[in-house]
Amino acid sequence: MKTELLGQEKNIVKIKLDIEAAEFTKALKQELNELSQQVNIPGFRKGKAPRNILEMRFGKEAIYNEALEKIIPGQIRQIIEDYDLDVMDTPTLDVKEQIKEGQPITCELIFEVRPEVELPDIDALEIEKEVSNVNDEAVDSLEKRIRVSMSEIKPVERPIQDGDLVDLELTIRVLNPDGSEAEEQPRKDPTKEKINLSDTTIRKEVRDALIGKSKGDEVHTDFNVEEKHFDRELAGKHVSYKMIIETISEYVLPEVNEQFFKDVFGPDTDIKDYETFRARLKEDIEKEVATTSQTDLEERAVDMIANASKLEIPENFVNRQIRALRQEDEKWAKDNNITLTQAYALDTEEGRKGYDKLLRERAEDGVRNVLVMDELAKKFDIHLEQADLEAEFDQLATQTNVTRGIVAKYFYEHEDKLDSLRGRLRWNKIVKEVLSHMKIKEVEKLSDSEHDHEHHEDNQGE
Repeated sequence: MKTELLGQEKNIVKIKLDIEAAEFTKALKQELNELSQQVNIPGFRKGKAPRNILEMRFGKEAIYNEALEKIIPGQIRQIIEDYDLDVMDTPTLDVKEQIKEGQPITCELIFEVRPEVELPDIDALEIEKEVSNVNDEAVDSLEKRIRVSMSEIKPVERPIQDGDLVDLELTIRVLNPDGSEAEEQPRKDPTKEKINLSDTTIRKEVRDALIGKSKGDEVHTDFNVEEKHFDRELAGKHVSYKMIIETISEYVLPEVNEQFFKDVFGPDTDIKDYETFRARLKEDIEKEVATTSQTDLEERAVDMIANASKLEIPENFVNRQIRALRQEDEKWAKDNNITLTQAYALDTEEGRKGYDKLLRERAEDGVRNVLVMDELAKKFDIHLEQADLEAEFDQLATQTNVTRGIVAKYFYEHEDKLDSLRGRLRWNKIVKEVLSHMKIKEVEKLSDSEHDHEHHEDNQGE
């Protein structure tokens, strides 16, 4: 084997590979022998079919290519070692001339290598962590939600009050800037909806429009929908709601007594009084807040380091990620019984440009984060060990109340799930190491600059 570096442009490395004639001849003989042993050809015993018969059956060029495939993987491994390449994918192979037996074979291998990433001084980075004190209002809100979830629903003949359950017919229309209806509408027909006014996520415009109205009333309101709203058909648009009120119901809340505590926490609960009940709710909220705060901290830490790192993102990486993200969006649309065109208004030039821009931003962010995380793993010498996987199996077995063997068997039988688990565990190890180096400032409320890094989708109600 002879190799020559032809050149490198950004993250693309081209290497010329010359395969000696004797090496190819040896691989060709091996391939012919294997074919002869594997196939049944009338008139010949297995392993005795002449070469010309095999070439007639399979084609000379196909046999040559299979013989070459026996050589190339070993050559690639040697090239990667010799040139110390940090490859991202299997290289492409280009055979420059027609293969001729008894002559050297010249190939060109194109490798995609990991681009250089210059990390910031992580020990000098400071990040805020939100530490919220759980007040009585938060406990009151959770107590109310629990009681509402366990309450009876009673129809009433009176105007709507805050906290009621309203059944209505909803018609949604997208409006132009001048207030007229847009030509393209995401939904043509009205839908039957239940609006729970005890839900704090209900949009203020909807709540204000309904309170004080009566059965049979037609109610209108319009507002701007957030760019990151969960409903992608409406995100970023100005919409009008027409609501025809059909029934109004109130929640008859259960009494807070020992039976209520048993219904909430189970028959064996040790909670017997209201003060203990409130203390338990506060503890549960504190745990939830701590988990949410930690998750948010980890995501912002990765973003902070990624944005402070210096690297040139390869265009081919971005394009591959764009294709993958588009496939995910298409699947999401199909699962929700709509088309991608409907979800992102791709039937207009403005919609297509906006979607293409969004895809590219998502792809660039994703590729940047992956490359930076890989560089962090290299910097801190972080590897996912089998012991990490085994510990996770044990934890999952405890959480799901099944044996560890069942958990392990499930993951080993579902390779995609196992790969996803490995990726998450590796990510967790890297982030844990990174946070041990960063300066963490505990605050009651994140500053505006930190809020800009938050990853969330506005999940407002109707």
